[in-house]
Amino acid sequence: MFRRSCRPSRHHRQPNHRQPNHRRPNHRRPNHSPRAPSPRGFTLVELLVVIAIIAVLVGLLLPAVQAAREAARRIQCSNNLKQQALALHNFESSNKRFPSATCIGKGTRWGLNYRRDDPPGGYEARQGWPAQGPIWSWTMRVAPYLEYGSLYNATDLHAWPWWQKIRTSDTVGEVNAVGYRCPMFVCPSDTRGTHVWTDGSGNEAMVSSYLGVNGRNQFQEVGGQDGILFVNSSVRFGGITDGTSNTLLIGERPPSNNLLYGWQWAGVGSSPERVYFGTTDVVLGVHEYASYPDAPQPITDYFRPGSTNDPSNLHRYHFWSLHPGGGVWALADGSVRFMAYGIDSPSQSPTDQTVLTRMASRASGEVVNLPD
Repeated sequence: MFRRSCRPSRHHRQPNHRQPNHRRPNHRRPNHSPRAPSPRGFTLVELLVVIAIIAVLVGLLLPAVQAAREAARRIQCSNNLKQQALALHNFESSNKRFPSATCIGKGTRWGLNYRRDDPPGGYEARQGWPAQGPIWSWTMRVAPYLEYGSLYNATDLHAWPWWQKIRTSDTVGEVNAVGYRCPMFVCPSDTRGTHVWTDGSGNEAMVSSYLGVNGRNQFQEVGGQDGILFVNSSVRFGGITDGTSNTLLIGERPPSNNLLYGWQWAGVGSSPERVYFGTTDVVLGVHEYASYPDAPQPITDYFRPGSTNDPSNLHRYHFWSLHPGGGVWALADGSVRFMAYGIDSPSQSPTDQTVLTRMASRASGEVVNLPD
């Protein structure tokens, strides 16, 4: 018999008692790729080039922004004049005449005796007092048609304007009637910040950027008072025979540097002294006199650029605006038009004619060719 082999069969192998074969850590350096270079900063030349490009872009953009802002201001200014012209139309419809620029009486207390018509309604018995009240501006007469009825109703128009105290539904306590705020009479291009004159003791007067057109000038003796709004005037639509679309009604003239000229609700004017026709305050002629008309060398002015930097207030004698290149005007038909300064020129005599002097008169029979 064969002996059974002592070698275990493959089905009966002994279990493996060796320690588990843990994987040895790999201490070799990882195979890194080459290090990327760090980003470098701008050089001085590159930085200067970028700054120069930005400056050029700002230089191109800034005029466009300023032009857009000025266009918006001109639109608002045109709207102000449009509302005032419509208020004058409504007054004429209710009263069958336009309001007087201002009303004054007769006698030496009312200034030098240059010619003017009698005021609408005549005079009161007391010292030639105008029946409709003294010195009040055409703007006060149309206040109810501009939604300022509370001001109009609270004011005594038969009394002297300075310094009449009133109370209205939209004011706190008493205020001066002539100091009542009205943004509609301020051109948005006038950014001086205040549009109220004050004497420091509580007396205030609202100033206006817009004056009525009294015609060529304020003196009948030299062909003036030929417009629609002048001292003691009572012009009707039927009296504007030159055509309402060709006749000036209101123009721009910013308040003087010290706010002494251009008072809105009432004003005697001072062009020249002791001629109380409201000129330079509430109305102005397109070729207004800065002297007496019978002076040896009379001085007139015309539509040209002006400046608020005007210590002597010389720019109060002519229409001008804070818009570049010209000014906005309201015509008698209620339309509004921007006209450049080049439309006018100085006159050498009272009979010299320009487009603007033709447009200022209501019934001279002159032909006007308006520029495009």
